Amino acid sequence: MNVITKGFIAAAIVTSSALSHASGPIYYTVNGGATQQLDVTPIADTFEGETRLSAGFLCQVTCDFSADGVLSDVIGGLTTLTVTGGSVSGSNPLCGLISLSGFDWVGSVPHPSSITPITFTLDNVSVSASICGTCNGSIDVTFDPANGASFEFDDNISGTNCNVDGTLTSANGNYYVAWK
Repeated sequence: MNVITKGFIAAAIVTSSALSHASGPIYYTVNGGATQQLDVTPIADTFEGETRLSAGFLCQVTCDFSADGVLSDVIGGLTTLTVTGGSVSGSNPLCGLISLSGFDWVGSVPHPSSITPITFTLDNVSVSASICGTCNGSIDVTFDPANGASFEFDDNISGTNCNVDGTLTSANGNYYVAWK
C-alpha cells in the first residue's frame, strides 16, 4: 500500500471519528430523573395548552388543544416529531365544531449539532370547522428544550389563512430537560 493510500485511509478514519463525536446523542431527563438518550428512548407524551385557532378575520376562537406526540432521533440521521393524534375542546361552543385529521403529522430535521429551539414543519395537517371551512397543509412547530420541552405553534397552515397560535406542554405534568 503506498503512502498516499495510507494517508487517505488515516484521514477518513480521523474525519469519521470527528463526525461521529460532533453528532453525538441528544440527552434528556423527565422530571429530573435518570438521564436518557433520545435515539434509544423517544419522548412520547400528550401535550396540551390553550391555543388560538383562526381562519381569516371572522373566525377566531381560543380552545384547548391536545396532541399525542413522539420526538425521536437517529444520530447522524434525522430528528423527527410525529403527532399521532389530537383533539380540540373548551368552554366556547365553537371549540366543539373544530376537528383535526390527517394524522400522522410528521416533521423531520437533520440531527442537530446543538440543542436550541428546533423548528419542525409538520405535514398532512388538517383542521376543519363547520362554520369556517377546512385548512390542509403544513405548519411549523418549535420544540423548546429550555421551557419544559414545550411545543410552540405560531404560524399559518401553509397556503391557507388558518393560523394556530399557542404553547403545548405535557398533559401528564412531565417536565423535560434536553441537551447535547
